[in-house]
Amino acid sequence: MKREKVEREIPRSEVMEIHKNCDENQIHRGITLVYANDHPHNPRRLIVLLYAKLGLHRYNCVHGKDLKLSSISTYIKSSGVTSATSYRITFDAKDPRDTSGSLQTFQTHVNERTYGSLLLSCTIACPLGEVTIGSETKRVNLHSLRPELPPENPFQDDTDRFYVLKKSEVKKNDWIRLYLELAVATTKRHHIKHGVANLKILRVALDTTPDPCRPSEKGLHAYDAIFYIRYTDSCKARAGEDGDRVAIVRRIWDEKPQVFRIVGRTESFRSLGNGESTTSPGSKDGTI
Repeated sequence: MKREKVEREIPRSEVMEIHKNCDENQIHRGITLVYANDHPHNPRRLIVLLYAKLGLHRYNCVHGKDLKLSSISTYIKSSGVTSATSYRITFDAKDPRDTSGSLQTFQTHVNERTYGSLLLSCTIACPLGEVTIGSETKRVNLHSLRPELPPENPFQDDTDRFYVLKKSEVKKNDWIRLYLELAVATTKRHHIKHGVANLKILRVALDTTPDPCRPSEKGLHAYDAIFYIRYTDSCKARAGEDGDRVAIVRRIWDEKPQVFRIVGRTESFRSLGNGESTTSPGSKDGTI
């Protein structure tokens, strides 16, 4: 299998020199631009932040760590033959249990398959300078991996197909919030300026159907898992009057090529079976 070396971090002085020679408002197909994260004209700060968190989440899942993002240094944005984009991001992370406050520099590589959709693959997530073998050895149809709407309401199912997480489980696993933010930010790209801070999680359900390739693996940390995240979105520019919504997100860790994939969509909660909106102050679906 072809091995790919992690690229060096680009010095800040070199990044700023590139900025002088690039018109950042004109992103042509096939062009590669390098940004310093604190550049005043950075147009995609939220997306870069979420993709850096996704890369670190991949690293944590694979290595059993709980590192947290500290800051982003630079990123390289490459556009191909479509409006979808590839991002190589350099960032610092820290271990919250390390009282010394020391930081470790990482690099991640996140590919968008289609602009305006939650179809992402993360092929690299490792400390800067390490050699990695993660790569897309063949083109995978990510559209075919997206989960469909279930015929039943996953939050009210009595067939044991779904497990509704406790509030404590949702809070403990903050990557669930990341999945929601990725789903909204990627699928509602034209409204990214509104941010994702106003999203409120109500309930989270997990499809417990075992993976036929790994029947012993199921639950929160299964390699192939589908999550249903019911949430409210108070941004009317993005959600209109239908602020009661659900994000359907599938996480797939393809171990052989070492590719971490996140696919999914957002829908009106009413789209689910028996999905009548019943959210009200004081109900059991209070925000998490």
